[in-house]
Amino acid sequence: MRMTKHIAICLTSRGNYARTGTILHALDEDPDVDLDIIVGGASVVRKYGTLTEMLKEDDLEVTNTFHNVIEGGKPISAAKTTGLSMMEFANELSSLEPDAVITIADRYETMAVTLAASYLNIPVLHTQGGELTGSIDDKVRHATTKMADYHFVSTERSKQIVEHLGEEPERVFDVGCPSIDLAKDILENGNETYDPQDEYDGTGSDINITDDYLVIQYHPVPTDYQSQYDKTWEVIEAVDDLDIPAFWFWPNMDAGTDQVSKAIREFRNRRQPDDVKFYINLRPRDYLTVVSNSACLVGNSSVGIRECSYLGQPSLNIGERQMHRERAENVINIPCQADDIRDGIETQVASGGYQRSTLYGDGTAGEQIAELIAELDIERKGPMKPTDLPGMELAAEQQLSD
Repeated sequence: MRMTKHIAICLTSRGNYARTGTILHALDEDPDVDLDIIVGGASVVRKYGTLTEMLKEDDLEVTNTFHNVIEGGKPISAAKTTGLSMMEFANELSSLEPDAVITIADRYETMAVTLAASYLNIPVLHTQGGELTGSIDDKVRHATTKMADYHFVSTERSKQIVEHLGEEPERVFDVGCPSIDLAKDILENGNETYDPQDEYDGTGSDINITDDYLVIQYHPVPTDYQSQYDKTWEVIEAVDDLDIPAFWFWPNMDAGTDQVSKAIREFRNRRQPDDVKFYINLRPRDYLTVVSNSACLVGNSSVGIRECSYLGQPSLNIGERQMHRERAENVINIPCQADDIRDGIETQVASGGYQRSTLYGDGTAGEQIAELIAELDIERKGPMKPTDLPGMELAAEQQLSD
């Protein structure tokens, strides 16, 4: 007979939910799992799109919400938010006393909840570790890997990287990315005529979705935050030069977000384009449906790398934010320059789509992770030994001989 497990998860962004939704539903439906969902970060800040109502509509109960975001759009804002988040998460986890906590990918709030849980002796279950992007996210992700006790990775390369970082192979599971579960469902049960304008209030002009349209999702690059206003204008000029309608989505809250947002607002208000609709965000399924029905996703979101690979959806990846992430043939990489972006969009729209890839999983990650959580005898890992690191065997032998 299985013992009931008490599992907590902290959601701090709309992307968190897209990457864990199928895990949460599977755990919530398991009678041997008590699930606590804590919501904070950008998820409770209106301008980034609140998450609590989405969860309620999806029949997921929110245990608690809290505000832990220090806004400002600069690196110091992220650093201070991380510190404040650690205190808030420590309070929540100390009160809930879960058997384990799920942490997600590479956001700075991920670092905060992982630190808090580690100091409280709560085992950490990390998803999407071992990946490489080329930004500050790598530092957060790999540091989280070293503090985590179990690892649910998305690709074989990620599994190898986590193990090369010294993690025990029996604690590393290649299950795929849960966001692919949603992509699979959309392929099987999607709505090819879905129009978000029928149910979401945006700004700008309505567009005709029966024509080819673009989805624009350009996020700031924290390590280059001071140039994000100018780089956003490179994207704007390319899109504005083309006679292709577009849904344009607001950026996340990383350092540089104010510069990206300022450029988008200026474009919207000064030029008043007649073929661009602007949105803060949509529900994960609705957003991915819009992407799936588009001619091309343009920007630097990991959706273009992950979900679009499974969908066979053309993706134009701009700049360095995702430069080291594994990708399928659906992705074209270009620098953040208007001429290159314009040419890339035209190439991808003309492609008509690509062969679908299972690089990031087969669409069953949520079920696999939930089953592993339910079945594993979850306990904190022990201290690292020299022999846990590849290539350290000789060094360990030398130390013993000395």
